[in-house]
Amino acid sequence: MRYKKITSPSNPLVREILKEKKERTGNILIIEGRRLIEMALASGAHVDRVFFTDTFKSKNEAFLMQISGKSSGLIETSEHVLSKLADTETPQGIVAEVSHKSRKLQEVSLQGSPLIVVCDGIQDPGNLGTIIRTADAAGADAVVLLPGTCDPFLPKGIRSTAGSIFNLPVLFLKPEALVEWLRKKSINLIVSDVHAPGALYDADMRKPLAFVFGNEAFGVSEYLKGKSDMRVSIPIPGKAESLNVATSAAICLYEAVRQRRGPT
Repeated sequence: MRYKKITSPSNPLVREILKEKKERTGNILIIEGRRLIEMALASGAHVDRVFFTDTFKSKNEAFLMQISGKSSGLIETSEHVLSKLADTETPQGIVAEVSHKSRKLQEVSLQGSPLIVVCDGIQDPGNLGTIIRTADAAGADAVVLLPGTCDPFLPKGIRSTAGSIFNLPVLFLKPEALVEWLRKKSINLIVSDVHAPGALYDADMRKPLAFVFGNEAFGVSEYLKGKSDMRVSIPIPGKAESLNVATSAAICLYEAVRQRRGPT
């Protein structure tokens, strides 16, 4: 197994990676940890350069051998350098650049009764990552991110998805383009709205639908509320004023799963 060595944090390549991690230029993602790298490879993403420590190599040499032919180069670094490249307080000993191509609407493959998850202005990477992970678990066809939503492809967002970001299409669209596409595909637009008169559990989730979840403070935009086929709320019999948006998404999406698994 052939690889280079870098021990200085001032190395030009290290500075380049730090800039990519901060700004996410182009289609390059910075991911950390063996599991995320394995999921990226399984999704068909191309792993570019891989940075690892001697400690990681001593325990995972077979894994490094496996990816050596699938990456653009292996680079051993010191623990100090890797701590600069990593985004966590306790790095896992390996960081990689991944080329990730954005998907387009026409590339999305829809199941018989599509389930689309739409994020409208969600600003917390943890919330967004959890919604993407839940969408993956619920068997959604795609996740659509509308303007004002944070970038899930930055390191914190990727970690929050636990790798699910590599398992399903994540699209960046404007609301008007989304609505037009849903109408062409005969997919119902359903909005999660704390003030909606209709309860979630009374809605028919077996038909094709796109579920919209809104900004943590302001909810879904008035534009999408006006274009929606239905607005639903989650009953709160207790004293809590509201639910976290990621929690709300999980409840709504798994109500759809429950209904679709039940008798017709």
